[in-house]
Amino acid sequence: MKLPKNFFNLVRVILGISLAGVVAGINLPLSTLTLKSWGITSSVIGMAASMMGLSAAVATPFLPRMVNRFGQIPVLRISLVVLPLAILALPLYQNLYAWFILRFIIGLAATNIWVLSEIWINSFAEDKNRGRIIAIYTSLLSLGFILGVLIMSFTSVETFGGFYISAALAIVVSVPLWSMKDIGDFETPKNVSFFKFLSSSPILMGSSWMMGFLYAASAGLLPIFALPYLNEDYSAASRTVAWLATGELMLPLLIGWLADKYDKRNLMILLTFIAILVLFLIPVFFHLPLVRILLLFLLGGVTMGFYVLGLTMLGEQFKGQILVSANASFIFFLSIGEIIGPPVIGRAMDLFGNAAFGWAMGVISLLFLSVFYFTRALIIRK
Repeated sequence: MKLPKNFFNLVRVILGISLAGVVAGINLPLSTLTLKSWGITSSVIGMAASMMGLSAAVATPFLPRMVNRFGQIPVLRISLVVLPLAILALPLYQNLYAWFILRFIIGLAATNIWVLSEIWINSFAEDKNRGRIIAIYTSLLSLGFILGVLIMSFTSVETFGGFYISAALAIVVSVPLWSMKDIGDFETPKNVSFFKFLSSSPILMGSSWMMGFLYAASAGLLPIFALPYLNEDYSAASRTVAWLATGELMLPLLIGWLADKYDKRNLMILLTFIAILVLFLIPVFFHLPLVRILLLFLLGGVTMGFYVLGLTMLGEQFKGQILVSANASFIFFLSIGEIIGPPVIGRAMDLFGNAAFGWAMGVISLLFLSVFYFTRALIIRK
Protein backbone atom coordinates (compact mmCIF):
# COMPACT_ATOMS: atom_id res chain seq x y z
CA MET A 1 0.00 0.00 0.00
CA LYS A 2 1.42 3.37 -1.06
CA LEU A 3 1.62 5.90 1.76
CA PRO A 4 0.25 9.41 1.12
CA LYS A 5 2.75 12.09 0.19
CA ASN A 6 4.26 13.75 3.30
CA PHE A 7 2.88 10.89 5.41
CA PHE A 8 5.43 11.16 8.23
CA ASN A 9 5.10 14.93 8.47
CA LEU A 10 1.33 14.50 8.75
CA VAL A 11 1.79 11.91 11.51
CA ARG A 12 4.02 14.24 13.54
CA VAL A 13 1.68 17.21 13.27
CA ILE A 14 -1.48 15.23 13.98
CA LEU A 15 0.18 13.49 16.96
CA GLY A 16 1.23 16.83 18.43
CA ILE A 17 -2.16 18.47 18.05
CA SER A 18 -3.88 15.34 19.42
CA LEU A 19 -1.78 15.61 22.58
CA ALA A 20 -2.85 19.25 22.76
CA GLY A 21 -6.42 17.92 22.68
CA VAL A 22 -5.70 15.96 25.88
CA VAL A 23 -4.55 19.19 27.51
CA ALA A 24 -7.75 20.97 26.43
CA GLY A 25 -9.88 18.04 27.62
CA ILE A 26 -8.47 18.41 31.11
CA ASN A 27 -8.50 22.19 31.27
CA LEU A 28 -11.92 23.10 29.88
CA PRO A 29 -14.22 21.16 32.28
CA LEU A 30 -11.75 21.49 35.17
CA SER A 31 -11.67 25.28 34.90
CA THR A 32 -15.46 25.45 34.56
CA LEU A 33 -16.15 23.25 37.58
CA THR A 34 -13.45 24.94 39.68
CA LEU A 35 -15.10 28.31 39.09
CA LYS A 36 -18.50 26.77 39.89
CA SER A 37 -17.10 25.48 43.20
CA TRP A 38 -16.10 29.08 43.99
CA GLY A 39 -19.77 30.09 43.65
CA ILE A 40 -19.34 31.92 40.34
CA THR A 41 -22.51 32.41 38.23
CA SER A 42 -23.06 30.72 34.85
CA SER A 43 -22.79 34.09 33.09
CA VAL A 44 -19.33 34.80 34.52
CA ILE A 45 -18.21 31.21 33.94
CA GLY A 46 -19.30 31.65 30.33
CA MET A 47 -17.26 34.86 30.11
CA ALA A 48 -14.22 33.05 31.51
CA ALA A 49 -14.68 30.24 28.99
CA SER A 50 -14.80 32.82 26.19
CA MET A 51 -11.28 34.05 27.06
CA MET A 52 -9.82 31.30 24.89
CA GLY A 53 -11.86 32.50 21.93
CA LEU A 54 -11.02 36.14 22.63
CA SER A 55 -7.31 35.38 22.66
CA ALA A 56 -7.62 33.53 19.35
CA ALA A 57 -9.48 36.47 17.82
CA VAL A 58 -6.71 38.78 18.99
CA ALA A 59 -3.86 36.49 17.87
CA THR A 60 -5.01 35.42 14.41
CA PRO A 61 -4.90 38.85 12.69
CA PHE A 62 -1.23 39.18 13.71
CA LEU A 63 -0.16 35.58 13.09
CA PRO A 64 0.52 35.96 9.33
CA ARG A 65 2.76 38.98 10.03
CA MET A 66 4.55 37.12 12.83
CA VAL A 67 5.17 34.19 10.48
CA ASN A 68 6.53 36.62 7.87
CA ARG A 69 8.89 38.28 10.32
CA PHE A 70 10.09 35.45 12.55
CA GLY A 71 9.23 32.25 10.65
CA GLN A 72 6.83 29.46 11.50
CA ILE A 73 9.12 27.49 13.82
CA PRO A 74 10.20 30.32 16.20
CA VAL A 75 6.54 31.30 16.66
CA LEU A 76 5.65 27.66 17.32
CA ARG A 77 8.47 27.09 19.82
CA ILE A 78 7.72 30.20 21.87
CA SER A 79 4.09 29.06 22.09
CA LEU A 80 5.14 25.55 23.14
CA VAL A 81 7.11 27.07 26.05
CA VAL A 82 4.42 29.56 27.15
CA LEU A 83 1.55 27.02 27.19
CA PRO A 84 2.69 24.79 30.13
CA LEU A 85 3.99 27.78 32.12
CA ALA A 86 0.61 29.54 31.92
CA ILE A 87 -1.25 26.36 32.92
CA LEU A 88 1.06 25.92 35.94
CA ALA A 89 0.24 29.47 37.02
CA LEU A 90 -3.52 28.73 37.36
CA PRO A 91 -3.31 26.93 40.74
CA LEU A 92 -0.81 29.53 41.99
CA TYR A 93 -3.25 32.42 41.50
CA GLN A 94 -6.66 31.42 42.86
CA ASN A 95 -8.30 34.66 41.81
CA LEU A 96 -11.04 35.17 39.21
CA TYR A 97 -9.37 38.14 37.52
CA ALA A 98 -6.00 36.39 37.38
CA TRP A 99 -7.70 33.40 35.77
CA PHE A 100 -9.19 35.61 33.07
CA ILE A 101 -5.69 36.84 32.20
CA LEU A 102 -4.06 33.39 32.39
CA ARG A 103 -6.74 31.76 30.26
CA PHE A 104 -6.21 34.53 27.72
CA ILE A 105 -2.46 33.77 27.64
CA ILE A 106 -3.14 30.03 27.35
CA GLY A 107 -5.43 30.82 24.43
CA LEU A 108 -2.74 32.88 22.65
CA ALA A 109 -0.20 30.06 22.85
CA ALA A 110 -2.72 27.36 21.92
CA THR A 111 -3.98 29.38 18.93
CA ASN A 112 -0.51 29.69 17.43
CA ILE A 113 0.10 25.94 17.80
CA TRP A 114 -3.34 25.15 16.41
CA VAL A 115 -3.26 27.43 13.36
CA LEU A 116 0.27 26.47 12.33
CA SER A 117 -0.58 22.78 12.69
CA GLU A 118 -3.64 23.17 10.47
CA ILE A 119 -1.68 25.09 7.84
CA TRP A 120 0.81 22.22 7.71
CA ILE A 121 -1.94 19.58 7.56
CA ASN A 122 -3.73 21.36 4.70
CA SER A 123 -0.41 21.89 2.91
CA PHE A 124 0.66 18.26 3.24
CA ALA A 125 -2.78 16.88 2.21
CA GLU A 126 -3.85 16.41 -1.41
CA ASP A 127 -7.28 17.33 -2.80
CA LYS A 128 -8.15 13.70 -3.56
CA ASN A 129 -7.94 12.70 0.13
CA ARG A 130 -8.15 16.05 1.93
CA GLY A 131 -11.56 15.39 3.50
CA ARG A 132 -10.45 12.07 4.96
CA ILE A 133 -7.13 13.41 6.27
CA ILE A 134 -8.84 16.36 7.96
CA ALA A 135 -11.46 13.97 9.38
CA ILE A 136 -8.68 11.78 10.82
CA TYR A 137 -7.05 14.89 12.29
CA THR A 138 -10.27 16.14 13.92
CA SER A 139 -11.15 12.65 15.18
CA LEU A 140 -7.76 12.16 16.83
CA LEU A 141 -8.00 15.66 18.28
CA SER A 142 -11.36 14.65 19.76
CA LEU A 143 -9.90 11.37 21.04
CA GLY A 144 -7.28 13.41 22.85
CA PHE A 145 -10.04 15.60 24.29
CA ILE A 146 -11.94 12.51 25.51
CA LEU A 147 -8.84 11.16 27.24
CA GLY A 148 -8.34 14.56 28.85
CA VAL A 149 -11.93 14.66 30.13
CA LEU A 150 -11.59 11.14 31.56
CA ILE A 151 -8.32 12.07 33.28
CA MET A 152 -9.98 15.18 34.70
CA SER A 153 -12.97 13.21 36.01
CA PHE A 154 -10.65 11.26 38.32
CA THR A 155 -9.09 14.38 39.80
CA SER A 156 -10.49 16.74 42.42
CA VAL A 157 -11.23 20.41 41.88
CA GLU A 158 -9.89 21.06 45.39
CA THR A 159 -6.37 19.67 44.82
CA PHE A 160 -5.52 21.29 41.45
CA GLY A 161 -3.80 18.03 40.48
CA GLY A 162 -5.49 18.14 37.09
CA PHE A 163 -3.69 21.38 36.22
CA TYR A 164 -0.30 19.85 37.04
CA ILE A 165 -1.07 16.83 34.85
CA SER A 166 -2.24 19.17 32.10
CA ALA A 167 0.97 21.22 32.28
CA ALA A 168 3.10 18.07 32.08
CA LEU A 169 1.21 16.93 28.99
CA ALA A 170 1.61 20.39 27.45
CA ILE A 171 5.37 19.83 27.65
CA VAL A 172 4.96 16.46 25.90
CA VAL A 173 3.15 18.24 23.02
CA SER A 174 6.47 19.79 22.03
CA VAL A 175 8.14 16.40 21.42
CA PRO A 176 6.73 15.72 17.91
CA LEU A 177 6.41 19.42 16.97
CA TRP A 178 9.69 20.95 18.13
CA SER A 179 11.75 19.62 15.20
CA MET A 180 9.28 20.63 12.47
CA LYS A 181 10.70 22.78 9.67
CA ASP A 182 9.30 25.84 7.91
CA ILE A 183 7.33 25.19 4.74
CA GLY A 184 8.93 27.18 1.95
CA ASP A 185 7.12 29.87 -0.06
CA PHE A 186 4.82 30.83 2.78
CA GLU A 187 5.43 34.55 3.09
CA THR A 188 1.89 35.82 3.30
CA PRO A 189 0.47 38.75 1.31
CA LYS A 190 0.27 42.01 3.26
CA ASN A 191 -2.96 43.86 4.06
CA VAL A 192 -5.29 40.92 3.48
CA SER A 193 -8.51 41.67 5.39
CA PHE A 194 -10.27 38.82 7.18
CA PHE A 195 -13.58 40.41 6.24
CA LYS A 196 -12.67 40.11 2.56
CA PHE A 197 -12.58 36.36 3.14
CA LEU A 198 -16.01 36.65 4.78
CA SER A 199 -17.45 38.47 1.75
CA SER A 200 -15.82 36.11 -0.77
CA SER A 201 -16.46 32.87 1.17
CA PRO A 202 -19.41 33.51 3.53
CA ILE A 203 -20.49 29.88 3.80
CA LEU A 204 -16.97 28.72 4.60
CA MET A 205 -16.34 31.37 7.26
CA GLY A 206 -19.90 31.00 8.58
CA SER A 207 -19.35 27.29 9.19
CA SER A 208 -16.27 28.20 11.21
CA TRP A 209 -18.24 30.71 13.31
CA MET A 210 -21.00 28.17 13.89
CA MET A 211 -18.56 25.49 15.01
CA GLY A 212 -16.89 27.90 17.43
CA PHE A 213 -20.21 29.04 18.90
CA LEU A 214 -21.61 25.53 19.42
CA TYR A 215 -18.33 23.99 20.55
CA ALA A 216 -17.45 26.60 23.18
CA ALA A 217 -21.00 26.95 24.52
CA SER A 218 -21.71 23.21 24.69
CA ALA A 219 -18.34 22.04 26.02
CA GLY A 220 -17.99 24.98 28.41
CA LEU A 221 -21.50 24.93 29.92
CA LEU A 222 -22.62 21.30 29.55
CA PRO A 223 -21.24 20.33 32.99
CA ILE A 224 -23.26 23.17 34.55
CA PHE A 225 -26.41 22.14 32.64
CA ALA A 226 -25.90 18.48 33.63
CA LEU A 227 -25.45 19.01 37.39
CA PRO A 228 -29.19 19.03 38.34
CA TYR A 229 -29.73 15.80 36.37
CA LEU A 230 -26.79 14.05 38.08
CA ASN A 231 -27.45 14.88 41.75
CA GLU A 232 -24.87 17.71 41.69
CA ASP A 233 -22.06 15.16 41.12
CA TYR A 234 -19.18 17.21 39.69
CA SER A 235 -17.22 14.21 38.38
CA ALA A 236 -20.28 12.74 36.63
CA ALA A 237 -21.14 16.16 35.18
CA SER A 238 -17.63 16.54 33.75
CA ARG A 239 -17.87 13.10 32.10
CA THR A 240 -20.87 14.22 30.03
CA VAL A 241 -18.40 16.25 27.96
CA ALA A 242 -16.78 12.94 26.98
CA TRP A 243 -19.97 11.94 25.13
CA LEU A 244 -19.79 15.15 23.14
CA ALA A 245 -16.18 14.37 22.33
CA THR A 246 -17.05 10.78 21.35
CA GLY A 247 -19.32 12.17 18.63
CA GLU A 248 -16.53 14.55 17.63
CA LEU A 249 -14.23 11.52 17.38
CA MET A 250 -16.39 9.15 15.35
CA LEU A 251 -18.80 11.09 13.12
CA PRO A 252 -16.17 13.27 11.38
CA LEU A 253 -14.71 10.12 9.80
CA LEU A 254 -18.04 9.55 8.05
CA ILE A 255 -18.45 13.25 7.25
CA GLY A 256 -14.93 13.46 5.80
CA TRP A 257 -15.59 10.45 3.58
CA LEU A 258 -18.87 12.01 2.39
CA ALA A 259 -17.11 15.36 1.80
CA ASP A 260 -14.75 13.71 -0.71
CA LYS A 261 -17.74 12.31 -2.66
CA TYR A 262 -20.70 14.69 -2.35
CA ASP A 263 -21.54 18.41 -2.38
CA LYS A 264 -20.18 19.94 0.81
CA ARG A 265 -22.79 22.71 0.99
CA ASN A 266 -25.66 20.21 0.93
CA LEU A 267 -23.90 18.26 3.68
CA MET A 268 -23.67 21.47 5.72
CA ILE A 269 -27.43 22.02 5.40
CA LEU A 270 -28.05 18.46 6.60
CA LEU A 271 -25.76 18.93 9.60
CA THR A 272 -27.52 22.16 10.55
CA PHE A 273 -30.94 20.46 10.48
CA ILE A 274 -29.60 17.69 12.75
CA ALA A 275 -28.07 20.25 15.13
CA ILE A 276 -31.37 22.15 15.44
CA LEU A 277 -33.32 18.97 16.17
CA VAL A 278 -30.83 17.68 18.74
CA LEU A 279 -30.54 20.99 20.59
CA PHE A 280 -34.30 21.35 21.01
CA LEU A 281 -34.54 17.75 22.27
CA ILE A 282 -31.70 17.88 24.82
CA PRO A 283 -33.61 19.71 27.61
CA VAL A 284 -36.62 17.42 27.12
CA PHE A 285 -34.87 14.04 27.23
CA PHE A 286 -31.63 14.66 29.15
CA HIS A 287 -32.98 12.77 32.17
CA LEU A 288 -32.99 9.52 30.13
CA PRO A 289 -29.41 8.11 30.22
CA LEU A 290 -29.37 6.33 26.85
CA VAL A 291 -31.14 9.15 25.01
CA ARG A 292 -28.79 11.63 26.71
CA ILE A 293 -25.75 9.76 25.38
CA LEU A 294 -27.21 9.61 21.86
CA LEU A 295 -28.09 13.31 21.77
CA LEU A 296 -24.67 14.40 23.06
CA PHE A 297 -22.96 12.05 20.59
CA LEU A 298 -24.89 13.62 17.69
CA LEU A 299 -24.31 17.17 18.93
CA GLY A 300 -20.57 16.60 19.18
CA GLY A 301 -20.48 14.98 15.75
CA VAL A 302 -22.36 17.69 13.88
CA THR A 303 -20.43 20.44 15.67
CA MET A 304 -17.12 18.98 14.52
CA GLY A 305 -18.73 18.29 11.14
CA PHE A 306 -19.02 22.04 10.51
CA TYR A 307 -15.30 22.24 11.12
CA VAL A 308 -14.37 19.29 8.88
CA LEU A 309 -16.42 20.60 5.97
CA GLY A 310 -15.18 24.16 6.39
CA LEU A 311 -11.51 23.20 6.65
CA THR A 312 -11.81 20.86 3.65
CA MET A 313 -13.37 23.64 1.56
CA LEU A 314 -10.63 26.00 2.76
CA GLY A 315 -7.83 23.70 1.58
CA GLU A 316 -9.47 23.24 -1.81
CA GLN A 317 -10.14 26.94 -2.36
CA PHE A 318 -6.87 28.50 -1.12
CA LYS A 319 -3.31 27.41 -1.93
CA GLY A 320 0.26 28.53 -1.30
CA GLN A 321 0.90 31.99 0.13
CA ILE A 322 -2.75 32.93 0.70
CA LEU A 323 -3.39 29.77 2.77
CA VAL A 324 -1.81 31.22 5.94
CA SER A 325 -4.12 34.26 5.86
CA ALA A 326 -7.14 32.15 4.86
CA ASN A 327 -6.54 29.64 7.68
CA ALA A 328 -5.97 32.46 10.17
CA SER A 329 -9.22 34.05 8.97
CA PHE A 330 -11.02 30.73 9.41
CA ILE A 331 -9.80 30.48 13.01
CA PHE A 332 -10.60 34.18 13.59
CA PHE A 333 -14.29 33.68 12.81
CA LEU A 334 -14.31 30.44 14.79
CA SER A 335 -12.89 32.42 17.70
CA ILE A 336 -15.61 35.06 17.37
CA GLY A 337 -18.10 32.23 17.77
CA GLU A 338 -16.21 30.97 20.82
CA ILE A 339 -16.25 34.46 22.35
CA ILE A 340 -19.97 34.97 21.82
CA GLY A 341 -21.20 31.44 22.58
CA PRO A 342 -20.49 30.83 26.29
CA PRO A 343 -21.57 34.23 27.69
CA VAL A 344 -24.70 34.37 25.50
CA ILE A 345 -25.82 30.85 26.42
CA GLY A 346 -24.71 31.31 30.04
CA ARG A 347 -26.78 34.51 30.27
CA ALA A 348 -29.75 32.74 28.68
CA MET A 349 -29.48 30.02 31.35
CA ASP A 350 -29.43 32.64 34.12
CA LEU A 351 -32.47 34.44 32.66
CA PHE A 352 -34.64 31.57 31.39
CA GLY A 353 -33.47 28.54 33.35
CA ASN A 354 -31.36 25.47 32.71
CA ALA A 355 -33.31 24.41 29.59
CA ALA A 356 -32.06 27.50 27.75
CA PHE A 357 -28.76 25.64 27.32
CA GLY A 358 -30.24 23.65 24.43
CA TRP A 359 -33.05 25.88 23.26
CA ALA A 360 -30.94 29.05 22.92
CA MET A 361 -28.33 27.19 20.86
CA GLY A 362 -31.16 25.72 18.78
CA VAL A 363 -32.46 29.21 17.96
CA ILE A 364 -28.96 30.35 16.96
CA SER A 365 -28.61 27.28 14.71
CA LEU A 366 -31.94 28.11 13.09
CA LEU A 367 -30.73 31.65 12.39
CA PHE A 368 -27.52 30.26 10.87
CA LEU A 369 -29.56 28.04 8.55
CA SER A 370 -31.59 31.06 7.41
CA VAL A 371 -28.43 33.09 6.72
CA PHE A 372 -26.91 30.09 4.94
CA TYR A 373 -29.87 29.84 2.56
CA PHE A 374 -29.85 33.61 1.95
CA THR A 375 -26.12 33.82 1.13
CA ARG A 376 -26.28 30.68 -0.99
CA ALA A 377 -29.11 32.16 -3.03
CA LEU A 378 -27.08 35.35 -3.58
CA ILE A 379 -24.04 33.33 -4.71
CA ILE A 380 -26.15 31.32 -7.17
CA ARG A 381 -27.60 34.55 -8.64
CA LYS A 382 -24.13 36.03 -9.05
